[in-house]
This record gives sequence, structure tokens and C-alpha cells, in this order.
Amino acid sequence: YNNAYFAKVGGISLPEMNYLEVDFLFGVGFDLNVSPETFGHYCAILQSEMLCLELEPESLLPPTAVAAAPGSRMHCCLSEDDGTSATTSSSNSTQQQQLAA
Repeated sequence: YNNAYFAKVGGISLPEMNYLEVDFLFGVGFDLNVSPETFGHYCAILQSEMLCLELEPESLLPPTAVAAAPGSRMHCCLSEDDGTSATTSSSNSTQQQQLAA
């Protein structure tokens, strides 16, 4: 299956799916033969990001995120070094490029 299929089944936009794919690839250092521990760590980070999105009041979002189009999905990046978070919009004006191997 392709990303369009997974995006539709997952209820997200294709650009968001592409972004998540690239985010995952960078997260595992493009090493697709990952250990269960590494995969579990990445899943935990994604779950933390979802909690961040659900709990973060709109007043704490950066001005660019508040000005984003209604219904656009936000991506909250957790820093593995210090546990801090930053929120970025996945529907920015420049298209995110998908790396091809």
C-alpha cells in the first residue's frame, strides 16, 4: 500500500502522512532494520506528542500555529535531550519533500 491509502485509513492528510514518514525515517536514522526497543522508543515519543497536542492550550502555541488554517494538523516535536516541546504546522506553504532511497 502507498501513503495515500494509509493516510485515508488513518484519517489524516497525505502531506501529514508524508511528513510522519520522513520524521520516522530521521528518527530511526534511516536504519530500517530497527530493534524492538528503538521502535518502542519512537512509539513512546509519538504518544507523548499526541498528549502534548491534546493538553496544550491554544494560548501557548506559537503565533504561526494559531494563524494556521482551521483544521490543519499540528506537529509537536519533543526534544530527546531535555524533554521540551515545540509545535510546528504540517500545512506550511512549502511542500515537504519526501526523500527517496
